[in-house]
Amino acid sequence: MSEFNERGAVFTPAETSALGVEHIKEVEANKHRAMPLDIGKIGDYLAPLMPGELCAIQAQTSNYKSGFINMWEHSLAHHLKMQGRADEVIIHVDTESTIEGLAVQEIARGSDHTIADLSRGNVRDWSKVIKAAGQIATVNIYRIGAALGRDDMPDLYLSNIYRAIRYMTDGELIDQKLIPACIFVDYLQALPIDPEVKTANKKDQRRLQVRDDVYRLRRMANYFKCPVVVGVQAKQNLSGHTGPNMRIPGTYDGEETSAIAQRFDRVISMWMPKTTHTVGEALTHRSISFDVDEDMIWIKVCKQRGGLPAGKAWPCRIDYRTNQIALAVL
Repeated sequence: MSEFNERGAVFTPAETSALGVEHIKEVEANKHRAMPLDIGKIGDYLAPLMPGELCAIQAQTSNYKSGFINMWEHSLAHHLKMQGRADEVIIHVDTESTIEGLAVQEIARGSDHTIADLSRGNVRDWSKVIKAAGQIATVNIYRIGAALGRDDMPDLYLSNIYRAIRYMTDGELIDQKLIPACIFVDYLQALPIDPEVKTANKKDQRRLQVRDDVYRLRRMANYFKCPVVVGVQAKQNLSGHTGPNMRIPGTYDGEETSAIAQRFDRVISMWMPKTTHTVGEALTHRSISFDVDEDMIWIKVCKQRGGLPAGKAWPCRIDYRTNQIALAVL
């Protein structure tokens, strides 16, 4: 273990002043690298993510975490294109779906087929499928994951994910050093057990792994100088929701460890009423009344570090065909 450098950890008032001004200058020079969320008033409320920041997308199982991540990735890829930032890329890390499975989802949305149809080989119009597949190549989203039929893929724990991203940023993937504009990880609790943690007591292994991965994701955001957005599984039994008819996970409802609430700069939580109530049911929460619909999702900004506002929630609608999310009118 390296020797502790006392002087390196102590800052005089003059040094603090100088570093503050230097940081503000750096933020000003890099403000174009802020990553916005383009969902109407939610994007106005949620400050754009800056390099080095860590953001959680938190929800229970089957409450659209992956869909939200996919939507945000495409929105940011379009944002980069409009700004002419061709050397900056969006990186998607997925430890559960295959690359082929991710491609099928994209092709289904762009070809007027369902994912179920394409997964069964039921193709109505190959020209639309080929055209939609071609569109994938025009969107600057690079994916890290496993492809079918390959037995040479290492486990995608964070040490190997680091290596894969450095391979891209060093210019070894293509003849160009790619710059990560934002890294998305889907999702935290699905990251494989790292060899360094396998020595822990089996009962505590997963909890310690998730806690350690939170800290390493923070270092990843700093190292690659970009925001990192992470899907987070919420607990099955929520403690932070505000009522039986408003079951949005609270800041401390992330599964396995409180480090999720403590170490993330932003926490965005989501709830689809159809997953806890019956479609068509009329619900009332305080002064709010709404019907449970197939396409309804509630989005809440639970946390924003740095004196920014937090705690507000919005009802939204999902367009499943285009994977777009828009504010709803109740």
